[in-house]
Amino acid sequence: MAAPDGAPATARRQGESAWDRDLRLWTERKPPLTRYLQHAVANSGRSPFSLAREYIGLSRGRGRLTLQEYVQYGVYDPSLGDDERSRFLTEKLHWPIVRRCNDIAWQAATEDKWLCAQLLERAGLPQPPILAMIDTTERTFPGTRTIRSDREFGEFVRGSCRDGTALFCKPSHGLASYGAFVVDGAERDRLHVEGEGWIAYDACFAELIGGHCYVVQPMQRNHPSLARYTERLATVRVYVLRTDSGVKLPFAALKMAAPEHVADNYWRPGNLACDVDPITGSIRSARTKDAFGTTDHLEHPHTGVRLVGERVPRWEDIVALTLECSSIFAPVRYHSLDVAILAEGLSIIEVNTGGAFNIPQLAAGRGFLTDQVLDLFRACGFKG
Repeated sequence: MAAPDGAPATARRQGESAWDRDLRLWTERKPPLTRYLQHAVANSGRSPFSLAREYIGLSRGRGRLTLQEYVQYGVYDPSLGDDERSRFLTEKLHWPIVRRCNDIAWQAATEDKWLCAQLLERAGLPQPPILAMIDTTERTFPGTRTIRSDREFGEFVRGSCRDGTALFCKPSHGLASYGAFVVDGAERDRLHVEGEGWIAYDACFAELIGGHCYVVQPMQRNHPSLARYTERLATVRVYVLRTDSGVKLPFAALKMAAPEHVADNYWRPGNLACDVDPITGSIRSARTKDAFGTTDHLEHPHTGVRLVGERVPRWEDIVALTLECSSIFAPVRYHSLDVAILAEGLSIIEVNTGGAFNIPQLAAGRGFLTDQVLDLFRACGFKG
């Protein structure tokens, strides 16, 4: 389905799947590198030579920062000391470090969403129910309705989208919510996809889904204290280190989607990430981001409701659930959880092998390489 004339740049292109569209949006329109240096000069009052020399040293140091990261994280800030700067870590080292810290044979247990759901269900841990799997291969999903064709897809959607029920669809092996979409209406020959409009079932199945394996779940709703900020489902990202001296939770972040987005991942423009004290659950900062850095907010930028200084509801329960879930994935010594807070309780949205370094660094303005993190990463062979 081609995008109509005058459609926004975020519209899908002819023959483009939802996954391909999101990947394109994430990668395109990045400013030239010279703009990053110009931004740092303008915002620091420092000379280009001083900044370039500092950046080159950090790019060769333990954090291996790229120029974009050096600027986005605000590492050029003259108020930072050398030790603080050296603790920022490039996203490019994420998977090399993850492979050192974790038993990589366990990766499918977190990254395959259906498989992970079976482990969580067996443990009796709360999560969104899987209503169906969409998969055109020969793989089976015992006990789960499996959709193989556009005809079966149409039957399922018509039977599910009743009385205002909406469906959240995401790739089973997805990262960063690429390809996620919401179905919020159904008729005999077509369905309504939020942000896309009405699409015939066969076109949606062949093009929007595009052969990817998808998980279909019901939309979940925020706890009332979070619904004050957004109607979109918010999640708390909790980072977990399983060290020889016990389990550590070095970072936590509350993520919220802007009204125009279906998911809260930080790469989507306008989404919000809040630095949360992992001990108390207090929100210490709230930031949106752009190509060159972050903007601080005391209140939610869309609703005006106070954020900084507020406490994430049910924080002790979130920590307890994180620790209980983490024990199932003990061979994954560095991982993270995304937890939703609903009116009826908590819900584990995903378990992640590792966890992006950029979220806490952007949300908090501090480097990822705390002493706790360094102890585990060095014990696993990191040379930094």
